[in-house]
Amino acid sequence: MKKNVKKSIKKYNPIKLEIKKPKNLLIISLIVVIIVFLSISYVGVYLPNSKVARLSTENIIIESKTIELSSLTLEQKIAQMIMIRGDEKDLKFNNLNVGGIFLDRQKSEKNYKKLIKEYQDDSKIKLFVATDMEGAWTPFHNPEPHQIFPAFSEIKTKYEAEDIGFKHGELLKKIGFNMNFAPVSEYSDAVYGGRAFLGTDEEVADKVAFYIKGLQKNVLGVCKHYPGKGMQKNLHITSDNQEISKKDLYLFEVCKTNNISSIMVSHQIVTGEVNSNGKPSTVSKEVISKIDKELLVVSDEINMRGLSDFYKDKTKMYADLINSGENLILDFDLNSRELYKLIKEIKEEVKNGNIDESKIDESVTKILILKGYEVK
Repeated sequence: MKKNVKKSIKKYNPIKLEIKKPKNLLIISLIVVIIVFLSISYVGVYLPNSKVARLSTENIIIESKTIELSSLTLEQKIAQMIMIRGDEKDLKFNNLNVGGIFLDRQKSEKNYKKLIKEYQDDSKIKLFVATDMEGAWTPFHNPEPHQIFPAFSEIKTKYEAEDIGFKHGELLKKIGFNMNFAPVSEYSDAVYGGRAFLGTDEEVADKVAFYIKGLQKNVLGVCKHYPGKGMQKNLHITSDNQEISKKDLYLFEVCKTNNISSIMVSHQIVTGEVNSNGKPSTVSKEVISKIDKELLVVSDEINMRGLSDFYKDKTKMYADLINSGENLILDFDLNSRELYKLIKEIKEEVKNGNIDESKIDESVTKILILKGYEVK
């Protein structure tokens, strides 16, 4: 009997049991973390991706270049107001009915042509395909963008400006682009140094006018950065305050007189002849209401800090952009899954009365007309 007791005491090892407990606990905790992570990934990544992949635009009615606006869902209308960066090919954007793609990171004309054709062939509604050919560089990366045309600051006469505008448009059209974010309609470029025409006020106005005349023989032009003085600081990295004069606004009148298709509004906070009331111009009704209603209003890229620093919530930013009168919103920091989720959030803002749905219909109508459709 005593021997058995001793044996059982000898077998009992409290130290070993204490070691086993934390090991088991650690393994269980690790398994729980993995399960939670996989669940979050499935809900946050796989489900939206699979939904985007299954979305269809077959409901959109297009007959002989006429689109029935009412055939688009609210989500499809919202998407039509957004231009994304498309350099990393993702045709799921077309399932969402995105309005346009911006490209500037391909290495050759061949690459651009192939990519643009794939996007356009896959899209139910024609896409805006845009870039920034502003005179100082081309969008071809080998591995960096390189200059094949004079900078705007180097152009001597209005006739040279017209010739360069024509050559820009000719090259872009050949590749597959239909929109160029140019000319810069400002009197100086303190950020890059070469993107604004130089000379007397009259010479600058003439160069803007003649560049547009040349460019729009082939592609749509976009005058920027309304309401002026948008390149005195780098709004990609900081905000800026500027006083706008009649002279600044005059260059945009020149753009309108010469049948420019669109005006790009940038993020400078302004006073003077127009007043943004302490907000970036891109979200200011007071600024945007001064633009002729016939023109398409394009926001400058919205992830630039000149705008994004004012917002913690992107959906709130979109609400302000749409309500202020922006028609086409440039958002180059989205993949198709993120765009899908964003559109759902914007739709909820519309349902809750925080976004004026009539503004969306007005914007989409202008976009479709500029793409060459009739809208009914």
